[in-house]
Amino acid sequence: MAVAAAALGMGGVTAAHAAGQPEVTYAGSVGDDLGILQISARSGADIKTITAHLFSYASQTEVAEIGTKDFRLFSGTRQDGTWHTKKPLELTQFGSYRIDVEVTDADGGHVLRQSAGDFAYYVVAKFGALTVDRTTIDREHRDVQVEGTLYGRWPTRQVKPLAGRQVDIDVDYWTQTTVTTDARGHFTASVRLDAAAPVQAVFRMDGGTPPVLYGESEPVQIGVDQIPTRFTSTVSATDVDFGQSVTLNVKVEQKTADGWVPLGGRSGGVLFGPDDAQTDLVGRFTTADDGTFTMEYTPWQGGYFQLALDTSDDPFLQAGTGTSDVVHVHRASKFTAFTAARSDTGQVHAEGLIDFPDGWTPAWIYVHLQYSPDGVNWSTLTTVEASWGGNGNDFAADLDQNDAGYYRAVFDANDSFQSATSQTVFVPASA
Repeated sequence: MAVAAAALGMGGVTAAHAAGQPEVTYAGSVGDDLGILQISARSGADIKTITAHLFSYASQTEVAEIGTKDFRLFSGTRQDGTWHTKKPLELTQFGSYRIDVEVTDADGGHVLRQSAGDFAYYVVAKFGALTVDRTTIDREHRDVQVEGTLYGRWPTRQVKPLAGRQVDIDVDYWTQTTVTTDARGHFTASVRLDAAAPVQAVFRMDGGTPPVLYGESEPVQIGVDQIPTRFTSTVSATDVDFGQSVTLNVKVEQKTADGWVPLGGRSGGVLFGPDDAQTDLVGRFTTADDGTFTMEYTPWQGGYFQLALDTSDDPFLQAGTGTSDVVHVHRASKFTAFTAARSDTGQVHAEGLIDFPDGWTPAWIYVHLQYSPDGVNWSTLTTVEASWGGNGNDFAADLDQNDAGYYRAVFDANDSFQSATSQTVFVPASA
């Protein structure tokens, strides 16, 4: 049993070794910690030794050798992992170096990979918090003072101010001005904004000594204090018949330190409809010098005017909106037939037809049947609902009124339809 187990174990080791020779998959600097060298490697057996050789590209000479004792396993396993140097390397010169790597595993497998990667040994630009003297601008105050400090992070992790280096101040990601840091790495600048935008300090390699890589501050968003605007409006009528036009009179104003004043020469648009989802374009407007404009419109349904100011060319002006009073559009209604007569039993029977010629019909058509002894003073006897009967919307009722007198049908006006009254019919007393 022991011999069999040993044989199986030896067979496993041999297969692993045959299937996985050492391989160096990556070598280079750690991105946010350039002084640290990282090596990624894998093998069928545990990796036992790693040796890295750094070569100068300029002279092709070796400048450093880093052995196994200088590395620690950072992630993964010893068969497939990434090793970092325990501390930052200290080289005599800044620059980029070629990395050759040797790896040996527990089975004696060995590989030498030349040009496995590049080691970047540079100072990296870092910024302290960028400060501004205002976080919003307005039309009269658009200059923003910017302050900050530029630091350098050496590959040895030492951080110190960078003096005499150029810093770009970007507004909305475009450089507006360039300043130079003082002996403490401090800089100040003034930029002018014409709209809301992020402000950022950026260091771009300026050819100074030592060479410093790109760095940027966190952007600071500058907003805009907009000037409030308002609409005041009147309509020529709030109730019109279908086909009649409505005149809209509007004044547009802006708020100043002296109060509300006319806003002349500004454009915008007008819609009309019963709500935001159902609107028709009325047209565009441009205000006169006194801030006013007038429009005429023939609505096909009830609703209100919706007013919007276009300020896309002026970020300091609020894109105001407004609404008018509601305008009700009344479509026509008319009785096309009405009769009232006494039956053989002496009871009055009334019936008729009502039509809506402007294309719409009410959801419910309520008709009031009325009586008057003199044709002047009327009272409602009953209310019936008319419905489509093939030749129109018909209605009928036997009335609880036996006296002689006048009879008629009435349809009341509402927000969408006009009122209508039928012809008057005289019914004499029963014989």
